[in-house]
Order: sequence, then C-alpha cells, then structure tokens
Amino acid sequence: MFLCHSTSLCTSITRNCRYCIKQKENSLMASNTNLERSEPCGARQNPKQSTSKGYTLNSTFLNLKSSSLRGVPFPNIFNWLKVKRHDDNLGPYWRVHNKLYDLNDFIVKHPGGADWLQFTKGIDITEAFEASHIRSFPKVQHILAKYYVKDIESPRNSPYTFDDNGFYRTLKRRADPILQKVGSGSSPKILMIQDSLAISYIILASLGIATSSRSLQILAGIALGMCSIGGHNFLHKADNWRQYYLDLCPLSSFEFRITHAFSHHLYPNTVLDFEVLIAEPLIKWLPNPTKNVVQKYLAPCYFYFLYSIFMLTQLIGRIISLANGRQKLRWENLIIFLELGAILTFAPTIWMGLTSFLLIVMTASFWFVFVGFAHHHPNTFHDGDEPRPEPDFGLCQLDATMGKTDWFHKPLISVLVTFGEHPFHHLFPTVCHSKLEYLKPTVYQTLQEFGEDLPKASQLELFLGAQVQMGRTEGTTWKSRKINRKLMIG
Repeated sequence: MFLCHSTSLCTSITRNCRYCIKQKENSLMASNTNLERSEPCGARQNPKQSTSKGYTLNSTFLNLKSSSLRGVPFPNIFNWLKVKRHDDNLGPYWRVHNKLYDLNDFIVKHPGGADWLQFTKGIDITEAFEASHIRSFPKVQHILAKYYVKDIESPRNSPYTFDDNGFYRTLKRRADPILQKVGSGSSPKILMIQDSLAISYIILASLGIATSSRSLQILAGIALGMCSIGGHNFLHKADNWRQYYLDLCPLSSFEFRITHAFSHHLYPNTVLDFEVLIAEPLIKWLPNPTKNVVQKYLAPCYFYFLYSIFMLTQLIGRIISLANGRQKLRWENLIIFLELGAILTFAPTIWMGLTSFLLIVMTASFWFVFVGFAHHHPNTFHDGDEPRPEPDFGLCQLDATMGKTDWFHKPLISVLVTFGEHPFHHLFPTVCHSKLEYLKPTVYQTLQEFGEDLPKASQLELFLGAQVQMGRTEGTTWKSRKINRKLMIG
C-alpha cells in the first residue's frame, strides 16, 4: 500500500526506493488483487481512488491499507470494523503477530471484559495486545499461547514493529517493575476528581435549567466536557462503572472504545485512524494535494462550529445506524435520552428545555475537541508524510503526538480533563493518568538511549499548528520533520 508522496520525495531518498521495492514484493504475495495498489517510484501520483459514494486513500506506510470509504456523511465505526475484518481475512480467529488464536472460550474470562474480544473477532489485534498489556507481559503471553491454533504467513496489515530489543519492548520491560510497585489503576485522588466533575455537572445543569441561566448552562457544558474527557481515562481499562461517565454526553463509551482506543490509539494519524476519517470531507487532517479551496482556506474558520456540533452528529449517526440495523441498542445508549427527558421535565417550557440541552451539549463538545489538540501539528506525522525508516510501534506513537508545556497542564486535574500527558498516554493507554508520572523518568531515559526526542508545545502553538495542518497539501520527509522537532526542543 505504499505510495510515494511525490516524485521529488522519492528521488530525494533513493532512486530505487526501498519502500516501493518492498511493496512490489508484498504485491506478489497478496491474494486480493482487486485492492488498490501503489504506483512505482517516479510514477504520477494518484493519492485517492473515488467512487460514487466516497473515496479510498493510499498510505505512505508500508503494509497499511484501508478500503474504508472516506468523505461519507456520518461514517459508521461498525462499517469500519467490517472492512477491517474483511481486509485481515482471519475467519473466526484473532491474530497476534504471525500466529492465529481461538479466543472464543476466553471471551468470558478476559480480565478486561468481553467487549474487547467480541468486537475484534476476526481481526489482527497485535497492536492492541502489545499496548494493553504492560504489566506481567510474559505471563500474558503464556496465557495467550494456550489458545494457539496455527501460524499465518500472510503479511500483517500494519507497518509497526515490536522487536525485543527495539524501543517499545525495551520500554515495556522497564515499566513493568515500576507498575508492579505503584500499580496501574486509579489513585483515590483521581477518583475523587472524576466523581466531583460528574456531581458538578449535575448541580450546574439543574441550577441552570431551573433558573433559565445561560451562564450556568455554559458552565454545566464545560463540566460535562471535562467529565467526558475524564471518563475516557476509565474506558481504556477493564470494565468499570466510571467508563459510563462518557455516556453522559451524546458520545458512546462502547463506540469510543473502538473509534478511539482501538482505531486512533493503535494507528494515530494514519488511514486507519477513524478519528481522522470522521471529520472528512469538511476537514482533511492528512496532507493531500487534492484538497480544494474550501478545505485548505475556509476549514480553519468553520471548524469551530463543526466541533461544537461534533457530539450531536455522533448522536444522529447512532440513531441512523440503529434504525438501519447496523448496530444493536445498548443500555448505556439510553442515558443521554434520560438526561434529555429530565431537562424537558424540569425546564419552564419545552423550548427552554431543548435550547438548554443544545447549549450544554454544544459547549461540552467544543471543550472536548478544542483542548484535545495534541496530534495535528505540521511537525507530527500524518499519513502522506514520509514515515520513519524503522517503524517501531512506540516511536511511531510519539511521532504522531506532542506533549504540552503550559503550567496549567501540569496538575492532575488538568491532565485528566484536557487529554494531558498525551505522549505518555499513547505509550501506556491502559495505565491510569494518575500513574503516568512514575513512568516519565524511564521514558526519557529510554528515549535518550535510542537517540530520540520528545518535543512539546504550548496549547496555543498546538492550536495554531492545527490551523496550518488543515491546509497542508504536501507531505514532509522524515529528515525534515525530525530536524523541526529537535528545533522545538531547543
């Protein structure tokens, strides 16, 4: 699936691009000849292939394809899973590296909960397996081996590597004894903060509706946005009731586990990142020469409005999906409707109730997205850029994100409600935000030993960078991006 971003990029590396040579070898091994193929180096670029309903986009990563249609209104994560399952072509099994496992009997025993294995059946879960199991990894591998079926020779639909002596496996081994000592679960302090946010939302919303105060309703929306982001910390973990804090807003904790924990976290800023796909065609985060004038120059203006209605679009999409039978109704899907019913009941009028609900939700939606800028800076990797030569999973996670330097991002409450410490969260997604601080020295030590850096930026710099990224049409080379990231460190 590798497609050189441009002739100049290819020839600047080497005339006989090793990526394209590898792609030709993989093409001979592939059995699905009807899937899109990249052109040889120096060929005319064709970054996307259109259909009447949308288009598919090639990746600049080795061995990564996504035939999911882009640019379709209300994209559905369950359709994305269906396509991923078709592309991986594993039948009734789960794939981890180059082995197949039958985990059907293990689903009810899975410590993280049944959902994780149920929705990934028939899919390659290598990245999920590696990233989710930091503590006692050898023990987890031993348990997995009990369900071994057979080896599989077909190449994985993923570019990432997990070499034992590579950055990520080395980091995991070093993090294990630390987490054995301090634990990976939530601290009492972060539990208190999360529960207080939920209570604050309920109180502010109740007062705002009872008094028809728009100011209190906006504050309630901010509290809801904070509570929802905090709930994201808990849905990464084994099933627990606090994960449903996210369902207080129109988002779904179950769907977010797929769109965020499974898609975005494992393939950030690539063609398999559903959180990038979901904004298209109005906002195209990936560099692409086919962006039109509106997408390049007007997107930075209208994206504020789009993100204020983001949560509402997810609710509408879920309703459509349920009506079409694409997904099943889950009990937590009813939480938002119970909230709406309560607001309409206690509001002075139906109109006041509806407008109050919309104001609260739109404020929460804006907060949820606005403070989340940690990925879309021109110096972070986006599919369309040249990837690093050796795509270690952990280093690729860091390539696609940035830390934040502002003083107000340091306290634990800020880390919880602003997607703080994001690079560390991507390296250890199942470790509670309250425990990431213990892992920082080990991360920096390992980065230094591998000759890597971790650039950071202020919230303002990340925000301004996102404006530039929306209009970016050309990919960057790995060398230039590395130089720019070093300059950010100073």
